[in-house]
Amino acid sequence: MPLPDPYANEKTVELDPERVKLLNEAKDAIRRWTEFYSKLKKELMDELGDAHAGTIDGEKVIYYRPKDQWAVSTLKRDYPDLVEHFMRTETVEVLDLEAFRAKHPNVAERYRVRAFVERAM
Repeated sequence: MPLPDPYANEKTVELDPERVKLLNEAKDAIRRWTEFYSKLKKELMDELGDAHAGTIDGEKVIYYRPKDQWAVSTLKRDYPDLVEHFMRTETVEVLDLEAFRAKHPNVAERYRVRAFVERAM
């Protein structure tokens, strides 16, 4: 026996089906263009190699410069024995959100994040 829908009684509003269809089409177009962009970007990055910029007619149009950032997760995964000697413990201050919500529920509710999820039609 399936579990009851926990959202069965939530507030709903009827939407224009054509706008929802357009939203789904736009999302699909974004996905396809993103894939195409990623493919072109990878090809250009490969073409750049270790160069820091690419030119068209002598003018710089794409930059691929080193940044002051490192892929730490990948470094830790690839060299765990080396990395372990440079690990340190840090203390981090975090908000006790449950305690804050208990004392100030109206304030907290104004900052509650909502998820916008479309179901394919």
